[in-house]
Amino acid sequence: MPSPRPPHLRRRDLLVGGLAGLAVTAAAAESTRSVWDAATGASFPEPPRTGPVHLQIGAHADDCLYFVNPRVARLLDDGADLCTVVLTAGEADGRNTWDTAAPVDYAGYAAARGNGLRRAYARMALGDPDAPWDRRRATLDSGQDVELCVLRDRPGVHLVLCSLWTNLGRVTGEFTRLLALWEGRLDAAAVLAPADSPLTSESTVDRATVRASLVELLERYAPVAVNTLDPDPDPVAGERLGAEQDGFSDHIDHTAAALFAWDAVTAWGGAKAVESWRGYYNRRWPGNLGPADLDAKGAALDAYAWADGGGCGHAAGCGDRLIVGPGAGTTYGHATHPRYTQAVAAVDRDGEILPAAVRGDRAAILRGGAWEDLGGPPLLPALTRAGNRLYAIGPGFTRDPAGHVRDLHCLDLDTGEWTDLGNPAGTGGPARTVGQPAAADDGTTAVACLRHPDGGLAVRTRTGTAWSAWTHLDGPPVHEAPAAYGAAGAFTIVAATPGNTAAWEGDGTSWTRRDLDLPGPDGAVHIPASAVTAAQGPDGRAVIASRAAGSSDVVLHYGQGETWTGTVVPLEGGLLAPALAIGPDGALAVACDDGSGAPAVLVLALADLDHGGPYTLLSRPWTRGDVTVLKRPAAAFGSDGTLRLWALAADGELWTAQAGPGAPPPVGWAPAA
Repeated sequence: MPSPRPPHLRRRDLLVGGLAGLAVTAAAAESTRSVWDAATGASFPEPPRTGPVHLQIGAHADDCLYFVNPRVARLLDDGADLCTVVLTAGEADGRNTWDTAAPVDYAGYAAARGNGLRRAYARMALGDPDAPWDRRRATLDSGQDVELCVLRDRPGVHLVLCSLWTNLGRVTGEFTRLLALWEGRLDAAAVLAPADSPLTSESTVDRATVRASLVELLERYAPVAVNTLDPDPDPVAGERLGAEQDGFSDHIDHTAAALFAWDAVTAWGGAKAVESWRGYYNRRWPGNLGPADLDAKGAALDAYAWADGGGCGHAAGCGDRLIVGPGAGTTYGHATHPRYTQAVAAVDRDGEILPAAVRGDRAAILRGGAWEDLGGPPLLPALTRAGNRLYAIGPGFTRDPAGHVRDLHCLDLDTGEWTDLGNPAGTGGPARTVGQPAAADDGTTAVACLRHPDGGLAVRTRTGTAWSAWTHLDGPPVHEAPAAYGAAGAFTIVAATPGNTAAWEGDGTSWTRRDLDLPGPDGAVHIPASAVTAAQGPDGRAVIASRAAGSSDVVLHYGQGETWTGTVVPLEGGLLAPALAIGPDGALAVACDDGSGAPAVLVLALADLDHGGPYTLLSRPWTRGDVTVLKRPAAAFGSDGTLRLWALAADGELWTAQAGPGAPPPVGWAPAA
């Protein structure tokens, strides 16, 4: 429970250059266009329920703008209600300037970041960054006081600011980061009230209270989808950049906020969809956003950064002056990467193609209009199918850094038996870096693979009734989940790497690795800006799909061995890697998302890609569906050539569409259940 601040947190060092600026800024706050109810102990009001709610949990005010957007802007355009929870005050060194000689004002800088966040959301929701907010202190049932901000002219848009002072160690000399609170090394975090906030600073909040508060907010808002930061950041590859934590390519507060969020989501158990978003690692990828998405993301960041220089009456400032723009910038703002995108797998059961998905944290299959639980352990929200088996990661988010579990689990759809395939790194920090699985099955041999913590991949092979031990396939760091395919005892695993597309080829026991050097524009090697996906045609040649660097265009490579053609198909917007399906007549279906969040579907003939290359532009119209999707669509052809499509939509439910043999992709989608 919250408690009075202990005496050592009230010492004079805390006030000098820190909270001393409160009085000045509080006086200026009277002129703000925001209003708030400062009544002590005001209960948390019931949220409006005008439509589906999407809830974001971040560490800092700008996290959702950098790492979740343009998804937030899309949802607001789509009319969704949103609640964004910010756990920390984000006070940094207390200076809203790059001038290190400027006076320190922790409460002032925290206030400026809050002002910027409200401006950004008002800009996205109403087109006016200076639209007014109603602000109040609200007490949760957990006992924690938070600042609730409601956008006055769109009251379904909420911000919940918890204002934990995680960088207090600059004053006290203690390690007070949010991760220390998660791991139990810190008994309680102090609250830093921003300069114009209805909160007070005379309290601390312990780990149990933070957890209870997040669970309570999930219960109150009952979101159909929850967005978190990345609980399992990628290892640092090469030189450490910026504020990356030791060994991992993300801010230490991002990781802690994600672990708190996943713990709360698991305890609540009501989420239909959960997504985690990469943080600082984005700067190690090529940009994957097209102009429209960059504009939407950049406009929100410009509002947050107070780039327009407009007056707002706040002595602390109307935004975060430490943001390096313009717009999304050229570091981690130029890309947006969700981690668990492969939400739906198409499975063939008794001649009928059915969708399987992770619902909440349970694997389920949709049959006869109803979901059937497939048993097994709690799972992360990504599912891979190969042959008659499903593969997914079972997590264990623990306070002890050495206790984290990310094991690969396999379901035999014929027998209903689950097998725990473990993790090539066991448990702990290295085990968290394996990513999502890929698998291939030729009817005799099954191959399952993950990223290896030391670079390259790790594979297990099943021939007959037994799985082999994990084998490390050496290679460069792998950006994202690999893709695998195989037939007649010959398997290929492909993956995006920092400088190429790598391939591991073998029979399941013996493997060789090479860079594919897939053709790109102007004779350059293609470097994927997304995960790669792959599908193998009847003649053994394969299609490898990805997004183009510096745009959102889809790139399709077709071939095998040393011979590949490259085909770029323009697509405005979208950030999900393309899903692929090959039909019995050589038709190729490509499904992803566009800049509005709609499913974008294209059907080609494999012959369209067999142009002799090396790299060609193919302008074909995409069919845009009439729903907004949250995860990568799944596509499959029936034996008669009927195309079936499924996608997790913005209402948290599975939607579907289909087209008869030879017919164009459909525009109209309908609920699958």
